[in-house]
Amino acid sequence: LRMLEVIGIQAAQAVLRAQLYEQMERMATTDGLTGLLNHRTFQTRFDDAMAAAKRYGRKVSVILTDVDHFKSVNDTYGHPTGDQVLKGVARILRETARDTDVVARYGGEEFCLVMPETDTKGAHAIAERIRDRVMKEVFQTEQGPLKITMSLGVATYPDHGEAKQTLIDLADQCLYFAKRHGRNQSVTVAQLQGQKAG
Repeated sequence: LRMLEVIGIQAAQAVLRAQLYEQMERMATTDGLTGLLNHRTFQTRFDDAMAAAKRYGRKVSVILTDVDHFKSVNDTYGHPTGDQVLKGVARILRETARDTDVVARYGGEEFCLVMPETDTKGAHAIAERIRDRVMKEVFQTEQGPLKITMSLGVATYPDHGEAKQTLIDLADQCLYFAKRHGRNQSVTVAQLQGQKAG
């Protein structure tokens, strides 16, 4: 009986250790507020997606997003409401993205998606779906209902660049082009270059 008790205790400790390891792993790879992947994990997953795309001659797209006028949300409604907005945006991103997409918090009010085997047209369609859902979402706050909008930038391998950082930089340029030209829109590299040329 004593031996069974010892085996039971050891088994319980092994299960507890496994649970603690899983919890530590989750804490190391996810953003505490939104539950999305964190920046470091995003970088690793993007590397993996790029390697697969290069190996098999496939496309991979990246979408960078930013909540419009987020500073004024924090200033007007307070940081708890700002956090509520970020959690809501994270939920929309998770629900709108496909199972194969990598969804992460990039930092602050910026989020990103890595979309394996997705061309610009497909990524832009998802970006527009995200933008539309965010725009229609109503956040209930102590000061009444709050609506927000989002700007998004889209870049695709290999069409717009061979290196991960090149794609991130281009998606970022598209994002800021969207912000400078009215916000609440998604912009592709082709749109960005067409506007710059025109």
